Amino acid sequence: MDQQQYPPQAPQAPEPQPPYPYGVPQGMPPVVAQGRLEPIGESWATGVGPVRLGAGSSRFRWAVALGMVMVVALVTAGGAYVLSGAGGAAKSLTAASAPKSTVMFMDLRIDLPGDQHQKLADFMSHFPGFADRAQFDSAYDEILNKITGSISPDFTYTSAFKSWATGELSIAITNLGSGLTVAPEPTVPLPEGTSESGDLIVSLKDRAAGEAWVGTEASKVGLTFTAQDYAGTKLYVSNTTDSSGRLTAAYAFTDKVLLLGTVDAVKASLDAPANGSLADNPNYQAAMSSLSGDSIASYYVDIPTVIKSEMAGLSGVVGFSASGLNIDSLNMPAWMTGSVRAESDHMTVEWKVPKGKDAATDGNHESVVASELPASTIGVFELHSVGQTVNKGLTAMEAVPAEASPAAEIKDALDKVGGLDWVGDADFVLTKTGSDYGGGVVVVTTDSATATAKKAMITNLVALGGGSLGLTSTDETYKGTTITKVHIPDDAGMSLGNQDFTIAAKGNLIVTGYGDAFVKSVIDTTSDTSLAAQSTYKSVMAAAGTSNMGYGYFDISAVADDIAKTFSGSTSGYDLNYKPYVDHIGGAAFTVVDGSTVTLRFIITAK
Repeated sequence: MDQQQYPPQAPQAPEPQPPYPYGVPQGMPPVVAQGRLEPIGESWATGVGPVRLGAGSSRFRWAVALGMVMVVALVTAGGAYVLSGAGGAAKSLTAASAPKSTVMFMDLRIDLPGDQHQKLADFMSHFPGFADRAQFDSAYDEILNKITGSISPDFTYTSAFKSWATGELSIAITNLGSGLTVAPEPTVPLPEGTSESGDLIVSLKDRAAGEAWVGTEASKVGLTFTAQDYAGTKLYVSNTTDSSGRLTAAYAFTDKVLLLGTVDAVKASLDAPANGSLADNPNYQAAMSSLSGDSIASYYVDIPTVIKSEMAGLSGVVGFSASGLNIDSLNMPAWMTGSVRAESDHMTVEWKVPKGKDAATDGNHESVVASELPASTIGVFELHSVGQTVNKGLTAMEAVPAEASPAAEIKDALDKVGGLDWVGDADFVLTKTGSDYGGGVVVVTTDSATATAKKAMITNLVALGGGSLGLTSTDETYKGTTITKVHIPDDAGMSLGNQDFTIAAKGNLIVTGYGDAFVKSVIDTTSDTSLAAQSTYKSVMAAAGTSNMGYGYFDISAVADDIAKTFSGSTSGYDLNYKPYVDHIGGAAFTVVDGSTVTLRFIITAK
């Protein structure tokens, strides 16, 4: 690798047509451009077929398609980590080199362990252009080369790391510092012992080759490290310091890992075999045991330590002191964990926290509304047991002296309009018919009599309160159901002037919507024409978990073209390079699932 410039110059934008737009990976033969790409499976998904692509464009489109998956996997995992032994998940090779008190730990498996290589290849087989299994490996390397090449054009995964690293790397944060940086003095040095600390842990398959490469690269970029003996190996400490005069960086090799990070963190990792590692931490063991199967990435967060650090930082804010706050009394979860996993027809991202001993939930159940929503539904957000949840929340507030009075006032106001005991599940719905979008809200009540009575109560309240605003209402009978239409005039002083909203009771449901199209579509819906009968919905919810505490669903393919047209002046590039792959993306969903852990699961499917 040639001498790098600091800061590195950004690589030139690649031309879209060459077979290797980001440079030919070392050792790879040139690719012969093909004019037609075929799928890897025996047949195409229903409703989609082969896509004719321009000659010379196959490698570029390979990068686009696999890049979509890597963005989902890497960015989502990284975002969860920032926001945020094993009996279940595959055992980490690097957790034994992280200190036992590690606060945050993210493990990225570039090597695609266990079934992940096969599963990711299976997932990609739903997209056009994957005619050869061997092409998957070369394209996967190319994406990794692109990621590492963003640092410097000649800094590639295949030439720099693949020969000596196993493909597992982790980030271990051992100290969060003093928490928040408070204006107006953000540059004031942190007190001794409170600076942030962490290291990168890279699993090795050839220590000697790794040592040679790191030493050569450090010399090329002009970095100087001083070697010292520590914990049975050589610790290399940089000659650079921060504003407080502390040495900022160090690295060390053991027979198993490369450690690169702050001096304190690298030393703590070297001490881990003697003092205890993260792999020995009972909370980490419990977190990893809650996961299942191999994964592309996993992460762990020590929640109480993170909260304590942030609260300590808030002590610098005028008028706030965290010294008297007993964080341990808040009964917060001991940890948060999660993973990114490839399946044959979808990608899964999960977040998990242990459920508190005193946590009371209404458990999981399947949606009763999906079978009542029209097939034109492209988006749903469903809350379960809304009335019970609100009432439990208000009762909990009343037990806190500072919140007792507001809670009592809210309960009194609700009691005057009949309370919320009758409110079950509630769905917020988005529909699309042709190019027209619509939608509304559907609420489940205890029975049809209740739905009819509460619908009448709501329309009466609108009539009483809307008289001064000039609101008018009319009734229409549609297929035996009374629909009440409320008209908001232009001069009502409301931003929604000159609009109509409708409300109706269908069985035990109360249905409201903008205009009357949504309400009528719900009335028209049968079990065979419902959202629940649609293949995209069924496949994504089967993966996300049909029995849950609440969920959201979105049909990506139904809106992808509209989004592209909205955010780009021209769709020619999108139609040529991205649409062939977007057309093979199905639906997305998230679910919240109750159990010994509370799981937030995100799914995106291919078709």
